[in-house]
Amino acid sequence: MDDIQMVEAIKAGDKEAFNQLYEEYSLRLYRTAYLIVGNSYDAEDVLQDTFISAYKNMSDLKDHTKLKTWLYAILKNRAYKKYNKNQREFPEQDILEKIEVKGTENIKEDRFALKDEIQICLMKLKPKLREVIVLYYYNDFTIAEIAQICGSFQGTVKSRLYKARKDLKRELEKLNSDVVLPNREEANG
Repeated sequence: MDDIQMVEAIKAGDKEAFNQLYEEYSLRLYRTAYLIVGNSYDAEDVLQDTFISAYKNMSDLKDHTKLKTWLYAILKNRAYKKYNKNQREFPEQDILEKIEVKGTENIKEDRFALKDEIQICLMKLKPKLREVIVLYYYNDFTIAEIAQICGSFQGTVKSRLYKARKDLKRELEKLNSDVVLPNREEANG
């Protein structure tokens, strides 16, 4: 069942379709929530709140082709509300999987050693900059999709992504780190 059929079935009261929606999106949504709130307990709460809100407000979704971005917009709002309330630390484990360490042979060990540096640098990014990094690199959203999720223009998203990369690089350099942030194509490739 595709997203359009799933939305129609959920609107008609089909609980099995909602279960399918949960199965299809829950892991990716959870990961995004975790990257924002910084711990599994709060990420679970955000995920649950997101699906409850989606279920209650499914009738508000007019364009069924936008289900994915609509879910992420709900999640983003819930996660930042939780993050701002709790002021938790931003986790670094997923970005460690995507970084490259210059001039080393044993990247896996070096990534582990850089854990604290990455966390410190990520926490220095403004939330809106961190947001575009998470949506672009970890969820593979396009610039257009991120703009829709964030309620921004595409140019604004591009600008934030550029600034986020630049700021993160600068913070890492301040710590004398040999970390290189890849383009998404390099990170996924």
